[in-house]
Amino acid sequence: MTVYAIAIIDSNTEVNTIYVPGAVFHEEGTYKEDSSKTIVHIRSEVSDMMGFQQTQYYKGGAWKTREWKGEFYNWNGTSEEWEFDSNKFWETVRTVRNSKLGMCDWTQLPDNTLSDTKKSEWTVYRSALRDLPEIQSGTTELDKIVWPDEPS
Repeated sequence: MTVYAIAIIDSNTEVNTIYVPGAVFHEEGTYKEDSSKTIVHIRSEVSDMMGFQQTQYYKGGAWKTREWKGEFYNWNGTSEEWEFDSNKFWETVRTVRNSKLGMCDWTQLPDNTLSDTKKSEWTVYRSALRDLPEIQSGTTELDKIVWPDEPS
C-alpha cells in the first residue's frame, strides 16, 4: 500500500508533525529522536496538512476524526474531547486590550489638548478596557467579546 505522508504522534494521540519525506520513509513505531512519540504512516493523500492535524488523531492503531474546535482548545486524548484553555484565550484578549490601551495612552498625558470632558470620556473608556476580562469572564469566543466604544 502506498504511503503518502508520515505523522509523528505524541502521547496524547495528537499529530505533532506531519510531513512528506523524500525517498526515505521511517518505519512505523517508536520515534527514534523522542521515544514518547510514535511514527505512523498515512496511506491516503493529504491535500491540507493543517486541516489533517486539526481534525484527525491516532488512537488504538487507527485514525479517528474529530471536529476542530479552535485555537483556544486543547485535545485530551484520554477522554477524546476538546478542553477550553481559558489562559490562552484571555492572553489573546489581553493582548488586543493592551494594544487598544497603548493606542490611547496619549489621552492621559498632561500636555494633551483634550477638553476635561473628553479626557474624562477617555478615562472611562480605558477603565472599561482594563475591567473587560473580569466583566466578560464567561466568554469563550473572540467574536463574542463586547469591546467598549472608543470616544470620538
